[in-house]
Amino acid sequence: MNRNTPHRLIKNADMYQTLSAMKEQAHKGKKDLTVRSLVENLCKNIPSGDYASEVLACYYWVCRNIRYMRDIDKVEFLKSPARLLATGTGDCDDMSTLLAAMLMACGNQCRFVIVGFKPAPPANFSHVFVQARTPQGWVTLDPVSNKITKDMHQHTQIFQGYDV
Repeated sequence: MNRNTPHRLIKNADMYQTLSAMKEQAHKGKKDLTVRSLVENLCKNIPSGDYASEVLACYYWVCRNIRYMRDIDKVEFLKSPARLLATGTGDCDDMSTLLAAMLMACGNQCRFVIVGFKPAPPANFSHVFVQARTPQGWVTLDPVSNKITKDMHQHTQIFQGYDV
């Protein structure tokens, strides 16, 4: 990783290397003042203690403001949350990392969930999204599938959830 740039290029990355890098970026991002300021601004009119609305405010902001763009073929390009905010484009791992950082910046526990859309071993995962813990259980937050989340996730093979 070039220490002067807020992203990582991971050639021939396996699932665990990508998840490790995502977790690292999300934890750095939750302490980033740009991320925290965004979350504070999004939540300033939400009543105190309405944590579910804070989660949804973060999720819907990412859905409306970050454009999905695929990675370079066969290269895992992972942006930091601050870099994704600056560029406004990223793939599912970038969006999940940003959303996890935003959720953790307002005190939520979350995890990454790795899925595949065709029967395949876990090393061949094709998608990642975030889940946030609520008093009712884990809530799926997937800005890539957006309005079709429920249908999309009924046809996936969930490999495993990883705490952030």
